[in-house]
Amino acid sequence: MGQIYRMHTAEAVGEGVDYTVINNLKKAVGEVRYEEIVEQATFDMADRLGRLDRALRDEDLTMCYRHAVHICGVASQIGLSAVANVASDVLICARDAEIAALSAVVGRLNRLAEVSLFSVFDDSA
Repeated sequence: MGQIYRMHTAEAVGEGVDYTVINNLKKAVGEVRYEEIVEQATFDMADRLGRLDRALRDEDLTMCYRHAVHICGVASQIGLSAVANVASDVLICARDAEIAALSAVVGRLNRLAEVSLFSVFDDSA
């Protein structure tokens, strides 16, 4: 019989968030502008995640790749390191045309982005 692994479906709040990036951004632009940047990034990421889902449904790997690149960049800029890492995994799956893996990784990206964005908003409040 094979090894049995326990999978954890929930992310710890704040895990995968680089608070150094967040604090540096707050110092550089100020608290009010930081909140505006995070709000804009949230809308941008939500839009791109929706587009990524549509591209995945259409099996448009080129657009999956492009949306994941954008998500990776935005996530990195606002300190969501885990989101950026998973978006990088999406890039690999899209590049290698692994549709089944891509579907699973995009699902994980959606869940992680939601948790991470709430964590950043809780921190900025």
